[in-house]
Amino acid sequence: MASSYLRTLTKLAILPFVLIIIASCGSSSPTDDLTQESGTTAETTSVVSGEQSTTEVEQPTTSAVEETQATYQISFQNDIMPIIESSCARCHTGIGPGTPHALFETAADVSANAFAVAAVVEAGIMPPWPASDLSVGFLHDWSLSQEDKDLVSDWSRSGGAVDIDPATKVIASEGVNHLVAYEELFPDGNYDGEKGQTDEYRCFIYDPELTERKYLTGYEFVPDQLQVVHHMVGYRVPTELRAAAERKNFSDGQGGWSCFGGTGLGGDQIGTLNQMITVWGPGGGAVQYEEGLGLLMEPGDFFVLQVHYHFDVEAPADNSTFRTQWSSNENIEPVELLLYFAPAEIPCSVNESGPLCDRNASINDRLASYDGEGVQANMVLGLCGYTPEDFAHMTDGIASSTCDQSAGLTGTIVSVLGHQHNIGTSFRMTLNPDTPEERILLDIPKWDFEWQFAYYPTEKIQIKANDVIRLDCTWDRSLRPSNLEPRYVVWADGSDDEMCFAIIMGNRTN
Repeated sequence: MASSYLRTLTKLAILPFVLIIIASCGSSSPTDDLTQESGTTAETTSVVSGEQSTTEVEQPTTSAVEETQATYQISFQNDIMPIIESSCARCHTGIGPGTPHALFETAADVSANAFAVAAVVEAGIMPPWPASDLSVGFLHDWSLSQEDKDLVSDWSRSGGAVDIDPATKVIASEGVNHLVAYEELFPDGNYDGEKGQTDEYRCFIYDPELTERKYLTGYEFVPDQLQVVHHMVGYRVPTELRAAAERKNFSDGQGGWSCFGGTGLGGDQIGTLNQMITVWGPGGGAVQYEEGLGLLMEPGDFFVLQVHYHFDVEAPADNSTFRTQWSSNENIEPVELLLYFAPAEIPCSVNESGPLCDRNASINDRLASYDGEGVQANMVLGLCGYTPEDFAHMTDGIASSTCDQSAGLTGTIVSVLGHQHNIGTSFRMTLNPDTPEERILLDIPKWDFEWQFAYYPTEKIQIKANDVIRLDCTWDRSLRPSNLEPRYVVWADGSDDEMCFAIIMGNRTN
């Protein structure tokens, strides 16, 4: 089974060929539709992608012309180009992640792909924006209104013509999906799956070689072997742990080191040594802090990126990179990440059976696969005050969980992010639930592993350390691949395990 991200890329890559086949199997052009009510002919001239053609077609009746008049009045310049530049250009221009599948450098490029653009818009495949309107408002919202979707569809059906110079450049109107000016860091060594196991967490040193205090103001993780890179967790590591990292690096003959659960250097996630700075999942783009914010880095500090590989296909050695932007301005205010958890306990359904449907057997099997680490199920249960018996009744194939935790920070929310794996169906993060001050920070009613964004609120949302953050997650066992052995799915590190966690990036004021 190829990774879900690869499946999305594959669908997008083959879409033009699928659409060509559909078109050749009986679909009609706008001109064809106009010829059905008349036997007379006339010459028509159209401009599509900058090329003129003169065609003798049957003269439409007055009623047919009236029916299509509104459609032909759609302006590419005034109606379509703004949609492309606000919701498509960030991925499909320059070096954006969508460019291998559809490159929209000019108006002519968009016109040439008009039918495909309309097809993915109508199907809801593009543009990706999983957050619902129940969430707080977010910057750089890619989603399209129904009016915008109708405009794209009608423009495509009318022939996808452009009413501006076809060479007009397409320019993203806002936001970033990749860094243009950057320093590109490469890992100290790489890894090709030599251990032979399906899931491997590998830590790599990425060294910016800092000789003075600086602030990281923007960054982008660029996965190399997309077919096996599942996700990444990034840490800022202080110089006093450099010797420990060097001892681990190449310790088994390949670059990096095996690191289920954390970096293995001590103080991961909540300690004072390593500081988690980022999480990347499929669909995630560049992170650009707002003006005046950044991550403080001292001389000698470096990054350790923990990359989760899921080797369900063969791939060359991975050489993912980390692009960075820096500032030496001492007036920058530091940001930090806070993590919140909820259990992931998904018992086998009444229609399933097998030895791994026993929770303890499943956990022991996972521990054996992950070097005795990488299974957080019991830790999260304890954190949230649950026992396995609280989930034992969820045997109809659908499971859910919820957990309340203290916010742990007094300050301003910079961004929010949620994370589940492939059988997740919904995600919600709520601030101060069941109170007059309740705010739904992030609601994703239809979870899609392929699009895991960091969302940036349009307003400055203030939180206090004793505020409550509630997570709600749901899962559907029918989404598990049919070739997998039935098992009690727990919170663990593998792609076929599950998780439920959230991150708030905040600017602390206390």
